[in-house]
Amino acid sequence: MLIILLTLSAIFFFIIILLTESIGGYSIIKTLYSEDFLSALRISLLTSTISTLISTPPALLVSYVLARSGGRIAMITESLISIPYSMTPVALGGLMLLFLTQTWIGRTLDSLFSFVFNINGIILVQSILAFSTMVTPMRAVFESIDIGYEEFSRSLGHKWFSTFINVVLPMARRGILSSVALGFLKAFSDFGATIMIAGMIIGRTATLPATIYVEIGSGNIDIAYALILILMIISLIINIFIRSIRGEVL
Repeated sequence: MLIILLTLSAIFFFIIILLTESIGGYSIIKTLYSEDFLSALRISLLTSTISTLISTPPALLVSYVLARSGGRIAMITESLISIPYSMTPVALGGLMLLFLTQTWIGRTLDSLFSFVFNINGIILVQSILAFSTMVTPMRAVFESIDIGYEEFSRSLGHKWFSTFINVVLPMARRGILSSVALGFLKAFSDFGATIMIAGMIIGRTATLPATIYVEIGSGNIDIAYALILILMIISLIINIFIRSIRGEVL
C-alpha cells in the first residue's frame, strides 16, 4: 500500500508538471534547478534535520518522565511545553527576538552563537517547535507501555537508564519515530517564527516557505506556484511515512 501511495504521489507530481507546462506557466522542472530553490531546500532540510536531532533526546526524556509521573505537576509542565506548538508562530518568533535583543542573557547568547539573522537562529526556533510538537505524542506512547515490563527489568538488576534504553525504547519505537517525523515536519514547514528570528535572506536564511513568500511578494506567482506544489509533495511523502510507521498503511 505504501508503494502504491508513493507511486500515486509521483504520478500526481508529473501530471501537475504537464498541466503547468500546458497552460504556459513557469516550468516546475526549471524551478527544481533554480539556485533559489536549491538553496532554500538545502537550508530547510539542513536546519530541520539538525533541529530534530537536537530536540529528540530531551523530548524522549521529558515525555517519559511525564508519562511515569502523572498528576497535576505533570499536566502543568506538559501544558507549558506545548505553548510554542499552540501559539501563533509569528508571536513565538517575536517573543524570542525580544529575548535575544532586549535581555542581557539573550544578548549574551546571541553574541556567543549568532542567532539573529543567522542560520543558527533557524535551528534554535525549529528545535523549540520540534521539541514542543514531539512531547505530547511521545508521552502517550510511553503511557501505553505496561510498567510491569520495566519493573521486571529492574528486578533483574538493570538500572533505570539501561531499562529505558533496552526495554522501553524498543517497545515504543513506532510511536517515537512517528513523533520525530511530526517534529521534523513542524520544523520544516515553519514560516512565521523563522523569519522573525533569521529574516529572509536569499541563499543564507531563506527557507522553502520563506522563499514562497518572497516570490509572491515579488510578483513571481508562477515560481511561487511551483514551489508550493513541490512543498506539497514533500509534505505528502512525510505524512505517508508517518502513517506507514503507525501501521495505517502496509
